[in-house]
Amino acid sequence: MSKNKNPLKDLDLFLKQQAASFVNPTPLSEKIQEPEMQAEEPGAPAAQASQETLLQSIERLMDKNPSALYDLLIEAAEKKKSSERTMLINTALYLKNTNNWQEAIREYWKKSQL
Repeated sequence: MSKNKNPLKDLDLFLKQQAASFVNPTPLSEKIQEPEMQAEEPGAPAAQASQETLLQSIERLMDKNPSALYDLLIEAAEKKKSSERTMLINTALYLKNTNNWQEAIREYWKKSQL
């Protein structure tokens, strides 16, 4: 046997040739793009319609009872603690109580820490 001969390289080359003759693999870029396109097509109109319905509901609530909208925003923001949600709660409290917003924010945070 020759010193330059590497049986592992030969075996690897042989296996690659055999695999190529059995299966033509699709490029990874195609596999990644296909699911995204399929996911967007059927769900896109439904998602857009539900978003429009949600926006219409929010607009109606804003026109009829803005205080209820602010309460809804506060309730949604309370579900998870983060600085952004704290800012949303403070903003909603400010909009709900424009005349006495500082006291409203103080009272809210006192109650929530109990």
